[in-house]
Amino acid sequence: MNNKKPVASSKFDFRKFFSKDNLPLLSLIVLGIYALVAILVSGLVFQIGFVVVCVIVVLEAALAACLNRIPIWIHGLVFIAHIVLGITASQIPFMVMMVFIYVLSITFLYIWANHE
Repeated sequence: MNNKKPVASSKFDFRKFFSKDNLPLLSLIVLGIYALVAILVSGLVFQIGFVVVCVIVVLEAALAACLNRIPIWIHGLVFIAHIVLGITASQIPFMVMMVFIYVLSITFLYIWANHE
């Protein structure tokens, strides 16, 4: 009689993790990592307060959630508004980073909504 229990494989298959099934999770991970890097760079390099940066990152994600279903050309207007605000506040590199937060948030929401 063979009473051996099947041994669970301790080997993690990266190809299965980076599949189409996990695309929403992967895009969320990329957004989270980029947001963390943007917060650290803004606080340490640009000398902007961490609380202010965190609030703006949350507001960017909220703006992306609110404007999720609008035509693509309006997103272009939002990008232009971000850059104009950056020029006005003399914080162009910071606002460019926040534009990428907005773009990654819109991308994540699009992938999440259209994932099968």
